[in-house]
Amino acid sequence: MADSKRLPREELEKLVTEAAILTRVEEFDDAVEIFEAHLPQLSAGLDEDKIIAASVFSYYGLCIAAIRKQYSDGIKYCQLSLKVQSSNPEHYENKARIHLLARSRGRAVDALFDGLGYDPNNKAINKILDGIGRRREPVITFLPRDNVLNVYFGKKRHENFENRRAAAKRRRRQQTLDHGKVTAADTRLKNAQLAAAKKKKQQSGK
Repeated sequence: MADSKRLPREELEKLVTEAAILTRVEEFDDAVEIFEAHLPQLSAGLDEDKIIAASVFSYYGLCIAAIRKQYSDGIKYCQLSLKVQSSNPEHYENKARIHLLARSRGRAVDALFDGLGYDPNNKAINKILDGIGRRREPVITFLPRDNVLNVYFGKKRHENFENRRAAAKRRRRQQTLDHGKVTAADTRLKNAQLAAAKKKKQQSGK
């Protein structure tokens, strides 16, 4: 990726977010131009800058896979995004799309199921699975699907998927509860401020 003139973080974030949106609609050439102009500055910046960069690396990875057939590099960029946002299903979707471009359906399905573990109702992921089929490859690919080892490890893989889905559900429930607590606390604070202001006004009017 080429160097760019230094820009404020807010402007850089806006630009790479725009590039991510372009990637979503498969405008890969325009997206990669923006990424390669501005991701280097973010990647070399402060921790906050690096987190912003990592949050869009999977989109850049999909771009270079689609345009230049750099599949392994694209997957590496997806892994960088997943290190900082492991529960973001879009990174799993991007990873799966790269595997599909590389004609690796089994790995694509695995990535999609990993994404569903965090968001079971994700429309984009479910649409891809409906299109390519949901059945995963055997864990041990050189053995028959009904081999005792594949049956055993297949069950373990399914249990792991269900555990991740349950954990994601608990996180979403806790986030909802936390949001409710914050809202209630804000309401109490606002009411207390209004009461104090009213009392002060009454005292000043005496």
